Amino acid sequence: MKMRIMLIAAFFVLLTISSPASAVVPDLRMSNLFNQEFDQEPSCTSSHYEVLKSDLPPAECSRIGLVSGGVAEYRIRINVGPGEYDYITLTNYVKEKRPWKINTGKNLVILPGQGLTEQFYSDMAIYYAQRKYSVYILDRRETNIPPDEDDFSFMEYWTVEEHLNDTYIAINASRSHTSFLSKKPAENIEVTAIGHSHGALILTAYEASQYDDMPLGSVDRIVPVDIIIKYDPQYPELIYNQTQEFNIISSEIENEVYEGTGMASMIYVASMAYSNPEGSSPYPGLTNIQLFRLMASQTYILSSYPYTPDYHYWSGDLSGLSYVNESRLLYLTLSGGAAPFTPKYMDQFMAGLMGNVDGYEINSSSVDSPVLYVGLGGGFGDYGSWWYENEAGNTNSRVTSMIWNNQGHASLLIDQNSPELWALIDNWIKNTET
Repeated sequence: MKMRIMLIAAFFVLLTISSPASAVVPDLRMSNLFNQEFDQEPSCTSSHYEVLKSDLPPAECSRIGLVSGGVAEYRIRINVGPGEYDYITLTNYVKEKRPWKINTGKNLVILPGQGLTEQFYSDMAIYYAQRKYSVYILDRRETNIPPDEDDFSFMEYWTVEEHLNDTYIAINASRSHTSFLSKKPAENIEVTAIGHSHGALILTAYEASQYDDMPLGSVDRIVPVDIIIKYDPQYPELIYNQTQEFNIISSEIENEVYEGTGMASMIYVASMAYSNPEGSSPYPGLTNIQLFRLMASQTYILSSYPYTPDYHYWSGDLSGLSYVNESRLLYLTLSGGAAPFTPKYMDQFMAGLMGNVDGYEINSSSVDSPVLYVGLGGGFGDYGSWWYENEAGNTNSRVTSMIWNNQGHASLLIDQNSPELWALIDNWIKNTET
C-alpha cells in the first residue's frame, strides 16, 4: 500500500508538467468536384453529402496517397461545432482500383480508446483494408488539443451526447465517402463498427441510441473490445469503488475541471524514457524506462480504484515489455499517437455506469444488432462480458463473447500477435448475418 501511495503521489506531480507530444491533423484544402470521373487526384467537399441527401455539417476530404499493397489513405475533416477544436477527423484506408475508385461496399469504422489517435490503429486498419473493407478510424475532438493549451473551458460542452452526435456524423460520412468512391448507394453500404475501450463505451451507447435508427447512421454489427458497462453484482467492492470514482470526477466537473490529464503524464514519462532511458525518474529507485514500463505493465497501481485487480496496458515487468516493440510504442506515443487531454465527462459516464449510479444506464434492450464482445485478458477481460451476455443477451439472441490472451488492455493495437485477434474478429464479421 505504501508503494502505491508513493507512486500515485509521483504520478500526480507529473500531471502538472506539459507534454512534448501533440496530435497533428493536416490542413485539408478542398474544391467542389464531385459528380465527375477522375484520372487525377481531386478533392471533395460536403457538397457530395448534399447530393446524397445527408445531414452532415461542412466537411473536407483529401486523398493522402498509397500506404501499402494498393491500400490508399484518405482524410475527411468535419466541423462539429463553433470552437477551435470542434472538428473530427476520419482516416480512411481502402484498397483502390485506381485513385478515387474502389469496389467495396463494406465499411469498418474503428472508434479508438480515449486519448489514442489514428496512429495506434493504422496497422489494424490496413490489415482490414487488405481484406476488402473500407476502413475508417475516427479521431475525436480531444485529439485536436495541443499540449500547450491551458484553458479547457470549451470542454464544458463536450458531453457524452455530443460524442454520440459526432459518432453519428462520422458513420454517416463514412457511408457517403464510400458511396462516392464506389458509386454504390449510401444506404446500401454495410457498416460494422469496432470500438476499443472508451470507444467501445461510445459504440455501445450509440447502438442503444436513436442515432442507430437513422438510415445513414445505422450500424449493422458491433464489436466492443475491452470495456465494462456494468459489473456482475457479485463484485460489490468494484462497484463501490467506481461509485467513489464517480463522486470524485463529478466534484471536479462542478469545480470546472473538465479535462483529464492522465495521458499527459504517460506522454511525459515516455519522453523521458525515450530521451534518457537510464536517467533517474521522479519515482525513487527507478530509471525513466523502468517507470514507463511500470506504468504500462502494472497500470492498476496508478489508481486508488482500479477497474480490475490486475488491469494493465501491456504485459511485462521492469526489465521489459512483452509482445510489443518498446521503441515503436514510445515513438507512437510521442509522435501524435496519444492525445494529452481528454474530456472528464466520458470518465464520469463510465464510472456512473459501473458504479450503478442513478441516471446512468444504457438501455440493453435497444442493443439489437449482432454483438461480439472481446475481452482482453489483462485488461477488462471477462469482467466486461457479463453485461453483454446477461443484460443485452436477454433480448438479443445474437450476442457472443470471447476472451483473448492475457496481454493487457492495449493488446488489440500493435502487439506482434495482434493480427491473430484481428483475424478472429474478421471471421466473426464474415460469418454473422445482419
